[in-house]
Amino acid sequence: MILAPVSGWFGPLAEAPDPVFAEGMMGAGGLVDPIAGELRAPCDGVILTVPGSLHAVTLRGGNGAEILLHVGIETVALQGRGFTAHVSEGDKVSAGDLLLSFDLDILADHATSLQTPVVVANQDEGYSLSQMAAPGPVNVGDPLFTVMRSAAPRQAQPAAAAGSSVNDDVLVLLANGIHARPAARLADLAKQFEARGWLVRAGKRGNVRSPVALMTLGIGHGDMVGIETTGADAGALMSALKQAIEAGLGEITVPLRSAGSDMDEARGTRPDAIALDGTSMIAGVSAAPGLVIGPVKGFEDQAADIAEMGQGVGIERAALSEATAQVSATIGDRLERAKGQEAEILRAHLVLLDDETLTEQAMALVGEGKSAAFAWHSAIQRQVKALKALDDALLVERADDLSDLESQVIAAIAGGRSDGAASCHGAIIVAEELYPSQFLVLAEAGAAGICLTGGGATSHVAILAAEKGIPALVAADRGALTIPDGTPVILSCDTGMMHVAPRPDILAETEQGIARRQSNMAKAAVNAAEPAMTQDGHRIEVFANLGGGQGARDAVANGAEGCGLLRTEFLYMSRATPPGEDEQAAAYQAIADDLDGRPLVIRTLDIGGDKPASFVRFPKEDNPALGLRGVRLTLRRRDLLETQLRAILRVKSANPIQIMLPMVTSIDEVAAVREVLRSLEAGAGASRSLPLGIMVETPASAVTARALAPHVDFFSIGTNDLTQYALAMDRGNPQLAAQVDSFHPAVLNLIAMTAEAGAAHGKWVGVCGSMASHPLAAPVLAGMGVTELSATIRSVPVIKAVLRSVTMEDCRALAGTALEMESADAVRAHILSVWPHLRDWM
Repeated sequence: MILAPVSGWFGPLAEAPDPVFAEGMMGAGGLVDPIAGELRAPCDGVILTVPGSLHAVTLRGGNGAEILLHVGIETVALQGRGFTAHVSEGDKVSAGDLLLSFDLDILADHATSLQTPVVVANQDEGYSLSQMAAPGPVNVGDPLFTVMRSAAPRQAQPAAAAGSSVNDDVLVLLANGIHARPAARLADLAKQFEARGWLVRAGKRGNVRSPVALMTLGIGHGDMVGIETTGADAGALMSALKQAIEAGLGEITVPLRSAGSDMDEARGTRPDAIALDGTSMIAGVSAAPGLVIGPVKGFEDQAADIAEMGQGVGIERAALSEATAQVSATIGDRLERAKGQEAEILRAHLVLLDDETLTEQAMALVGEGKSAAFAWHSAIQRQVKALKALDDALLVERADDLSDLESQVIAAIAGGRSDGAASCHGAIIVAEELYPSQFLVLAEAGAAGICLTGGGATSHVAILAAEKGIPALVAADRGALTIPDGTPVILSCDTGMMHVAPRPDILAETEQGIARRQSNMAKAAVNAAEPAMTQDGHRIEVFANLGGGQGARDAVANGAEGCGLLRTEFLYMSRATPPGEDEQAAAYQAIADDLDGRPLVIRTLDIGGDKPASFVRFPKEDNPALGLRGVRLTLRRRDLLETQLRAILRVKSANPIQIMLPMVTSIDEVAAVREVLRSLEAGAGASRSLPLGIMVETPASAVTARALAPHVDFFSIGTNDLTQYALAMDRGNPQLAAQVDSFHPAVLNLIAMTAEAGAAHGKWVGVCGSMASHPLAAPVLAGMGVTELSATIRSVPVIKAVLRSVTMEDCRALAGTALEMESADAVRAHILSVWPHLRDWM
């Protein structure tokens, strides 16, 4: 008798959202949709398998039936997260004993389904099921069905027919190894042949016709597995098994990195070579502005050759310990000199490197005879695959950090990374991708610019490049990878182009342009404190965007007249609990003090989408960018909103602190927050209400700006999100990034509508997206009626200088023309035709 292993709703196996189970490929049985997080033994028996991912248990009952209990669907990718095992292989258990406990919330967020198959995995050995319970609610211990074995097996295993024996090896690249589903597919395939077959790993053999036998081998990603076949069609069975495993058995596959891989294999089809006749232009996406000339220096990560087997447990453990200690020391040394985003990335790397689970997994593999490099690679990739399978932007980012650490530690094991950094001074680095650690080494060596064919404008490397003032082009044409080292190029990250092997006269002209730009920058820095007054007497306020307290003083030194956007997420990210009121109030007060009474606009918490936080359980969303984020989230989590507003109300400043709400699309959202704010102000005894404005970053808020204007105190346009929503293009998608252009007339018209609505109701209108930092955009935005620009700290002096060089009359005329143009490129060309001197700022 098989008893319910969990309480919940019992139903037929055919309803499983996985064809392997639903079609009976794994065996017959039923499903229980659990309501509690404990899996108990369905009968007396012996534990056969408990995989490392802890998502399933197989036990053998008294009559030899092998019962598979598979908690949820697609839970193997969690790699044990949310599961705790209470038994081990070989344990004897009685019906009702606790086998596993699991976190239903974690599974509900990340699994395809919680439905738990209860299956007789060796049904073909002569077992039949009867007395199946009717669909409906069940409690632990309720009868589900009876399993009986006939005197003669229904489908006895045939003896191996006469014929040859064939042996071979296969590398398993299935992301989660051979677990229940691929094991069932292999068994189903093997039953189509007369020959018998076995998989062999670490001295253990598993019959390929038995899914349970295959699961007991514990085959993981990167394992080299032996295949043995014998019988009349042994060769055909061998070929079929090997091809099926190499093809992935319907699972996600992940290539195993090795030093010997050819560039074409690593990157796919090699791109056509770029012509070196001076006519070739490489297009990409500007990730960090700037104009620079230099020779190309190709960069490829020189991965160490990873041998699977080690030279002895003691030697390999020492090698791994020494390498991790060396990398930790290197990161620590760099962290002492770092600040801003670089410091945050390095701190995250130190935390990950100190992860006990990661180290224990690697050392366990070393204990099995694996080399230090192979063990570290395997342990890292297990975590990387688990994180990437969770469809969580923050966790995917952590997975990239882990891959970076993998590269660093393996390089240390091999005796140091050979990246040729010493020869990169003054060069334009061309690569497919760079890890942050690689970029930092190249930056320290004096690399002049970066051109990547992968990546995006919001990647770690892009952020670091902007922070260090190194021009960077990302998502560039793959033809860049064919440019020979030493070829001179002009990297213009303001226009998003790289000119390959330009003619001498163009090089000379560009060098003159760079000299003029440097001269202009120097003059702008000298006059940074002066207001941005157009030549006909119209003033535009120029503020700075801040993401933490460290930049406020730098902003003031660069001429910022205040902070137009304080991204408060810096207080919330990479922590298990949200910051309290006191911590927030102290951080905001420190920034206000550094601004010395200048205006401070604080944006309320903007998480969700590509900015998740571990202390908020986000529902699984097919399109997070259109989901629960910004003000939508904080109105559901009033505790977060109220704590932040109370902290803001405590800040003392000569100018009233202004509060800005992200991702607003309706008057109701503004009204709801204003009601909370007024209640808190009354409780705090505030003498006046703080100004409350909104980010205009959706087409909805731009189109309805006239209706919203009476209910807000100001508008600030977030051009980054507004552009991607208006153009229906993900700005994080490298294949589309070049087209996500804020100069597109559709975006300009939305900005103009917002500015007109603000002016009609006497509300100031600013721009705080990246467009506010672009020298070409500043006059156009001013001409549309924008009265405040909030730019990056580095850009403040430049934007002020550009505005001083034009008249408002010309700005308005040009803005009107731009709104009628057909493309972003046409808008840019028109701006430069009216103000050719702006070329010297870009």
